[in-house]
Amino acid sequence: MKKLSLATALFASLFAFNTNAYQYEVNGAYEHTKFDDIDEKINTYGINGKYYLNPVQAKGTPLAEAAFTSKASNIGLSYVKLDSDYGDEDYYGVSGEFFIPNTQFYVSGSINQSNFDGEGDGTGYALEAGYLPLDGLLVAVGIADVEKSINPDLITKNGLIGTSSIAGAVEDDDTVVSLRAKYLTQIGGFYTNFEGVAYFADETSYKLGADLYLDPTLSVGASFADSTADDSDTVFNIRVQKFFTQQIAVGLNYTTVDGADAYGINATYRF
Repeated sequence: MKKLSLATALFASLFAFNTNAYQYEVNGAYEHTKFDDIDEKINTYGINGKYYLNPVQAKGTPLAEAAFTSKASNIGLSYVKLDSDYGDEDYYGVSGEFFIPNTQFYVSGSINQSNFDGEGDGTGYALEAGYLPLDGLLVAVGIADVEKSINPDLITKNGLIGTSSIAGAVEDDDTVVSLRAKYLTQIGGFYTNFEGVAYFADETSYKLGADLYLDPTLSVGASFADSTADDSDTVFNIRVQKFFTQQIAVGLNYTTVDGADAYGINATYRF
């Protein structure tokens, strides 16, 4: 009887671990972009996957922030396809994030390849070094080349309009300097995530956003992006994400800028 009780307890503990921890994450996204002045629509399809070097557990923080609060190092693959009446574009990427053990330092990097229908290929990269001066705060500086290609993870996360706004203002420069910050904190009993990124070249582009977690499974957020370019227009985005289980989440987003609107849906699966 004691052996049976021990086996039952062991099984229960393993089952609990497996339901609360994950080591793989797959994200899929679709976005439909419509332009006001031209008869063109663009459908964007994206998928990415991450492998975490150690199992990730949500420790009383929002499920969407589990990897960040756990300082979970990871490697990933990503792919995005832009489908329009004027041709297709394909983006492929490899990326990695590493929180250096027993320190507050962070490094990340990505390399990506683009294929423009009938116009050849392009290669881009991004490198970052960061520091976490206190719990929940990451500040990182880096360099990036977005002239001929861009990390497909950015398109999946920011959408076509948002990414074009950020990268478009600096894409004529071979190498740009980036500055990024992320801060997860509690305000009035609710977790809130603040994020900002800027690219510096002949012009400067930037994006600022925030997500409010109404509970560990549900968030609402908004962001805006712009640049110092003369013809730049501000891009606005609103979004919502809901984890229905610890493994499955669905999100919706809407992005608008003068002359275009985009509607998107995304899903996350962890195991």
